Amino acid sequence: MSDSRLRKMVRPRGMGSFHSSVVSIILVWGLFCAGLFAAPSGYAFDSYEKFKDFKKQNLSLQLEAMPDKEKVQPGEIFWLHLVVFLGEGWHMYSIEKQSDDETVATRIELTTLVFPPQGQWQETPPKLVRDDVMEKVMKTHSGRVEFTRLFSVPKGLKPGVYPLSGTLHFRSCDNRVCTLPQTRKFQTHVIVGSGEPS
Repeated sequence: MSDSRLRKMVRPRGMGSFHSSVVSIILVWGLFCAGLFAAPSGYAFDSYEKFKDFKKQNLSLQLEAMPDKEKVQPGEIFWLHLVVFLGEGWHMYSIEKQSDDETVATRIELTTLVFPPQGQWQETPPKLVRDDVMEKVMKTHSGRVEFTRLFSVPKGLKPGVYPLSGTLHFRSCDNRVCTLPQTRKFQTHVIVGSGEPS
């Protein structure tokens, strides 16, 4: 029996189609992974290094909430302070509406309403900055930002420790890219005494 005939007999049947199937599976898996790990729409990165820097900067955003008084009495009022620390090079937008896109303006949503809010949220005076992503001058915040709002303590409220919580809705940009809408939850507590307002 010749060597060529022996090789034909030993060669598995359908090897060509098997090879094509393996290549197809690898290509499909590669496309799936590319889609899975690709940045969502709204992001644009020139390199993986910039993507890593972007994630690192965004994770550095910190949010703290605190009332201005250690203890309050029924009938009193107090301020709630929300302090945001943004990573270097990043800014967020004012609570004032500046665009038809409702996700651009910073928004604060309360989830516990034991204490009725008085008036609207106030913010650190924003700076006017030429925003290359929005392609216009915008009111923005960078570094340390503070939002405050006045609340009242209902008369007749029983003494105790009451939660005050909510969610900060915002977008941040670095004049090259903007994040998709993001949220950060906050929670603090207010101690209500049994005395009269001071």
